[in-house]
Amino acid sequence: MNIDLSNKIALVTGGSRGIGREACVLLAKAGAEVIINYNRSAEKAEAVKKEIEGLGKEAEIFQADISSPEEVRALFDFIRNKYGRLDILVNNAGIIKDNLLLAMELQEWDKVIDTNLRGAFLCARHAAEIMMANHSGKIINISSISAIKGGRGQTNYASAKGGLISFTRACAVELAGKGIQVNAVLPGMIVTDMSSRARKRAGNKILEQIPLNRFGEPSDVANLIVFLSSDKADYITGQTIPVDGGLSVS
Repeated sequence: MNIDLSNKIALVTGGSRGIGREACVLLAKAGAEVIINYNRSAEKAEAVKKEIEGLGKEAEIFQADISSPEEVRALFDFIRNKYGRLDILVNNAGIIKDNLLLAMELQEWDKVIDTNLRGAFLCARHAAEIMMANHSGKIINISSISAIKGGRGQTNYASAKGGLISFTRACAVELAGKGIQVNAVLPGMIVTDMSSRARKRAGNKILEQIPLNRFGEPSDVANLIVFLSSDKADYITGQTIPVDGGLSVS
């Protein structure tokens, strides 16, 4: 299948590493001009930009804490002023602060909800305003298999990612008439820095539950992101699609 995203402008939040990094590179390879959002990983974001430019493609980086309304507004003001449009939003930025329910501090709860769920809301709202002008756009929210498969110590993370699923469905209904499709991707155990602790602690046990008997790679998720960003997915909206090697059904 040939996917052509030429002349498309894509924003990937949390685009400096892991799934976000791979999404930036593959979107660029498909022809999109990519805005790489990061919060703290400036050097990694710059490295992604250089990699994309090495492919002969265009990319920009922009620092913003997506849980901050002011910083998100500045990010989208930059997009409006430089590009005048936005075609693709990948709400990928997220954090984990695992702790057992009875030990979880309010700060651990709030920070995860604010980044993983509130941040997606802030970005989607601004993105939709820009996309509506062209009656066209794709919003892809990166949820997690944790949203539908319980795990110890993740009440905050599971709640945020579960909220993203409901948020996706509601946005899909609201924005369908505006030409905007909204979908969610649910990564399973993907080989990233974020999952390293869990893989070290219980990797063999997790592998036993995965029918395909391997951990996922960032490209496994990013390939789906690219597809959902394209016109090949114009009749798909409001869906939640696991990329987990079968973990959610095992």
